[in-house]
Amino acid sequence: MAEKDITEKLLEDYPDVFADIVNVLVYDGEDKVNAADLEVTGAVSQYKAANVIHGQERDIAKYWKKGNVRISLVGLENQTSRDPDIALRVMGYDGAAYRDELNQGEERYPVVTLVLYFGTEQHWGQKSRSLCSVVGSSDEKLARFINDYRANIFEIAWLDDKTVAKFKSDFRIVADYFVQMRKKHDYVPSTEVMKHVDEVLNLMAAVSGDRRFEIVQNEPAERKVNKMEDWLTRRLNKAAAEAAAEANEKARSKAAETLIDNIDSLMKKKGFSMEDACDALNHSTEDYWAAKKLLADAVTPV
Repeated sequence: MAEKDITEKLLEDYPDVFADIVNVLVYDGEDKVNAADLEVTGAVSQYKAANVIHGQERDIAKYWKKGNVRISLVGLENQTSRDPDIALRVMGYDGAAYRDELNQGEERYPVVTLVLYFGTEQHWGQKSRSLCSVVGSSDEKLARFINDYRANIFEIAWLDDKTVAKFKSDFRIVADYFVQMRKKHDYVPSTEVMKHVDEVLNLMAAVSGDRRFEIVQNEPAERKVNKMEDWLTRRLNKAAAEAAAEANEKARSKAAETLIDNIDSLMKKKGFSMEDACDALNHSTEDYWAAKKLLADAVTPV
């Protein structure tokens, strides 16, 4: 699980991809954030509960700077399913970052967290985006004093085509995949050229649940190219063929087991000879021995 968590973050951690995501989702595609102006920051913060220090880790976080001045700290969080407590978690991350500003005596700058939701079957929903939806009070007077905190949820699979086209990095390929899967439950690979090939596949495998990308990941590095259409199409077709072959092999094994069990049962319970048992089930003795060989080969180490 830890390995999956790491691999799904690698693509978005590249400055060009990180900047691209912020520019499209926050600035509507304007080139506001420059990759060169991003600085890595520790994604781990701490909090104390019951006199015990606990760690909490963001997916990805970077300082956005101009010269020596910090404009903002921006964090990205990946979600493959809806989390009703997302506002509490984001508030914890953001609050820890503001606490660091106080402790370090630095200039004050805003902290922004963007949550990327990769679900394709259902919308995140409006109710589960805010703190008050979780801790709201029926006491009207008390409710007036509860400060709400909202999570910034971006439903990647529901982005419109114009928004997807504004991405300039490899994230456009990722967004295009989820939009296609949401619309038609199928994927026609893009003609886009990938810059970060392995990282795109790692993210897709981690957050899509599409087993084909896991198979593609295992391709030898020397056979990898960077064009999704020319290369991934062939690999996805190969992966689909391998999955179909695996399913077919399981079906053959199951049929062989059934044939052997039925013939053995007639021989044992009815006292039939092998020939008579096979004949009664409309099989030949060759079928019986072929089934035996198939099962034996299946368990024999290569």
